[in-house]
Amino acid sequence: MVETRTAVIELVEECIVVARIGDQAQTLDDAHENLAACMRLAAPDRKPLMVDIRTARPLVPEVRHYYTGEHLDVAFAAFGLLVRGSPVGQMMGNFYLKVARPGIPARIFSDEPKALTWLRARR
Repeated sequence: MVETRTAVIELVEECIVVARIGDQAQTLDDAHENLAACMRLAAPDRKPLMVDIRTARPLVPEVRHYYTGEHLDVAFAAFGLLVRGSPVGQMMGNFYLKVARPGIPARIFSDEPKALTWLRARR
């Protein structure tokens, strides 16, 4: 497990990287640290990544841009975004996927067990 200022990142079941984003505002330095930690846990294989943003604050544009698809495509096999089960949560998830445009399989979930099941099938 890796703890950063804004996230707790771990490898679950030896095959899925899970990043739980806290409620602190993220800076670009935080984004670099969080993504680097996720990539270290995914190495040497491209493992699926689940990012839990249920308690996260909206990202400023420069941070959102850093978390774009090109970074995801290099290190991860699939991407699951765990959002609050509300219209606002779904809107945040849809907006992120529209901006990021990952070149890997990607889905939005409001149910963690369903997200993990989907990601297990993509390792």
